[in-house]
Amino acid sequence: MTPVAVPCAVTYFADLTPYAYGGDDDTDTLQYDWGYVDYRPEYERRNVGWLSAEHPFERGPVPDWFAGALLDAIGNPSVNQYRGLHDCEFCPPGEGRGIVDPRPGRSFLAYHEIRVPAGPGVMFAAPALIWHYVTAHEYRPPAEFVEAVGRYDAGWATQPGPWIPADAEHLVYGGPDPDFDE
Repeated sequence: MTPVAVPCAVTYFADLTPYAYGGDDDTDTLQYDWGYVDYRPEYERRNVGWLSAEHPFERGPVPDWFAGALLDAIGNPSVNQYRGLHDCEFCPPGEGRGIVDPRPGRSFLAYHEIRVPAGPGVMFAAPALIWHYVTAHEYRPPAEFVEAVGRYDAGWATQPGPWIPADAEHLVYGGPDPDFDE
């Protein structure tokens, strides 16, 4: 039996508000090629790009380089992958399902998040669909997010490092990572 993704709307959060998507589960899970890292962030997370048709959002131009730089941040690494695909509420009915990453060999944008370091102790949290919102619906994220994407360095997810605590749980596909177990 083939699994079927259940489409749903993205949860709305106003830009720059504290991140709360997981509710009581205050962990982040990063997916790498080799497995997962699960940890409770010691930094503040701020929402960006959690849009809903029920709430107005800023529209307008972004710098020419921004969409490409934002795409580089998506899946580098993937954060908090969820089951099901989020629908784009701004596309015509039937067209906003299963928005695909335009890069060859990539999957859907509508089931995971990204993190972009904002500065010491602060990380932006956005749905991967933010790229679609920017390129298809003229969403203009807050200026501080645009600036942070311009400085984006995937090295934030290197371990050990200042963003991921030393006690993070490391799981390779099929079991614990022997290089990280104590």
